Amino acid sequence: MPKPGIGRVVTLLTFFILPLCLIWPSQADDHSPSLLFSDPDRGVTKPDQWVKAPIQYDQWAKEADIAATLDQHLYPAFLPFIQSFAKQHDWDIAVREGTCGTSEGLLNRKQVDMGGFCCPPAFTDRLPGLRFHTMGIASLAILVHPDNPVTDLTAAQVRDIFRGIIRNWNEIEVAPGKKPLNLSIRPVGRLHCKIRPGHWRSILDDEDQFSPALVEVGTIPSMISVVSDYKGTIGYEVLWNLTRFKERGQPKAVTIDGVSPYDKEATASGRYPFYRVDNVTTWETPGLKNDKAKKLVGFLMEKSREVGADFVLVPAEDLRKNGWKFKGNELIGEP
Repeated sequence: MPKPGIGRVVTLLTFFILPLCLIWPSQADDHSPSLLFSDPDRGVTKPDQWVKAPIQYDQWAKEADIAATLDQHLYPAFLPFIQSFAKQHDWDIAVREGTCGTSEGLLNRKQVDMGGFCCPPAFTDRLPGLRFHTMGIASLAILVHPDNPVTDLTAAQVRDIFRGIIRNWNEIEVAPGKKPLNLSIRPVGRLHCKIRPGHWRSILDDEDQFSPALVEVGTIPSMISVVSDYKGTIGYEVLWNLTRFKERGQPKAVTIDGVSPYDKEATASGRYPFYRVDNVTTWETPGLKNDKAKKLVGFLMEKSREVGADFVLVPAEDLRKNGWKFKGNELIGEP
């Protein structure tokens, strides 16, 4: 079959209405979820038949030079750079938008060269021969209704609200001249990627710690619309999604201990406490390694500083300067 074109990027969309980060029940995970990062030296074992099997692209990536799947944060952030790279090298790069679960599934079936994740990897994501490369981190904004007079919360207050210890907004101090909101707090959670460390676990590290009154939503648009529709709600999301789904509402991002989620330097230094980690993978074992994919990952790491301002992405280089812990290119610990 002839190649379908020179220097183009094939993109497929997995609709955002699907639940994020699907769990693949065939793989049990004995890793404790209480950590923000998993042990980089521990991974899942596979039979020899799996280890020796080659990469075989699915129909959507047939005849491509590189097949990749990226989560819903990495996809819009890095797609322009991938398209530029494809044109520069006259390579066909097939890119599919999905979730962490989509990436894990396609990597486990050996159908892609690269997978993108919005979370640190779980034990079961660490397949033999797979390496993780951190593009950066993005602050996880704490969101309230736009008419809520609260503009700042402490990290301890955020955790107590989601635990159900603080139950009314009149327990939270507001700016002088503002009237406290005498209304029950309705915490909203999207407990995606439950097998993975990080993400919402930077707020509370186990789903059982969340209040029984937690309103669970399954999608990003639902989080934004629910927080925007009822004055007593509080939720969380990365800032890019406030732009992407602005037609669903305009919740307000509060500061945490006086620090804004828009302050990239504060996120880089660890002063802003809630964040997501963006990773992409490559295969490093003979027979699976795609030198073109490795070159693309290196290019994307270089371009991470040029990602659009709406993503508020702190590149890995800045994290290293601030003392975050790395193993190779993978972020594995806080400062």
